[in-house]
Amino acid sequence: MKISEFLADKLYVILTTLFVSLLLSLFLYSLQISASVIILLLVLYWILPISFLMVEYTRRRQYYQNLLDTMQTLDQKYLIADIIREPHFIDGQLLYAILRESGRSMQENVKQYRLAENEYRDYIEMWVHEIKTPLAAAKLIADNNPSDVCDSISEEIEHVQGFVEQALFYARSANVENDYIIKEIELSLIVHNVIKKHSNDFIYKKIRIELEGLEEVVYTDQKWIEFILDQIVTNALTYTPPQSGVIRIYTRRRENSVQLFIADNGVGIDPKDIRRIFQKGFTGSNRPHNEQATGIGLYLCRNLCHKLYLDIDVESRLHKGTTMIITFPLSNLMLLK
Repeated sequence: MKISEFLADKLYVILTTLFVSLLLSLFLYSLQISASVIILLLVLYWILPISFLMVEYTRRRQYYQNLLDTMQTLDQKYLIADIIREPHFIDGQLLYAILRESGRSMQENVKQYRLAENEYRDYIEMWVHEIKTPLAAAKLIADNNPSDVCDSISEEIEHVQGFVEQALFYARSANVENDYIIKEIELSLIVHNVIKKHSNDFIYKKIRIELEGLEEVVYTDQKWIEFILDQIVTNALTYTPPQSGVIRIYTRRRENSVQLFIADNGVGIDPKDIRRIFQKGFTGSNRPHNEQATGIGLYLCRNLCHKLYLDIDVESRLHKGTTMIITFPLSNLMLLK
């Protein structure tokens, strides 16, 4: 609060005091009171309003400056009323009461939305688990009745299962911290699990897989990192040409980290799109079957990596291929091994 702003707000007090002092001066002058006495009386008279203005400015400036400073440090600004103290001046007390009531109302609304969100997420998770059973049964029937038609049906069911799993992880991604267990794990185990899941695609499309240096050990959650890697491998398989396609998965150890590379020789990414691929809903402009893309997979990968304290980056050349890089930080205990 600037003093000029405060004085402008209290202009009515200053003008009223000035008007009263002028009337008092004229009255005293009419009584033939000496000028020195009039000046002395006016000085004594002005002490009261000036003192009042100084005290009020000091109290309000200190309180509102503290209020602004506290507001700037808060992430959830609607909680401001629960942190600040109640002032000792009446207009501040009214503001404090309004903020408290507004904060309580906001917290109630937030609580209701969180309950609704939790109920919706629980429903999605239940639906995903329920739909897995008929999908698995349908795939089993198709696999037990080999034919070109059943093979195509089985392949499409696998795609549906992938989207169902993506929906499950998307529903859980808001509360990853409540659903992960960080433990020591070898990258080869994670990679082989994902490759095994996509073995039919590798065989059907005749895409070669090259694995190198996967003996590195990292600390992460196996379930979530397998999902992240699965999304990246799915993209690589989608945009790598059959017959001549190659997907390389290898590691590189840095001073304080281990990097996992998933490289393909597919269509690549347009330079103007490369920094947008992690945005929700972005599908790119040069990809085949673009109408079937959801733009959710890499968005989920970035969010999950962030919550697992991992870095994810991309390198790509148009029509040359794409390399996704996941960086696992190494703790001091791991570096001593």
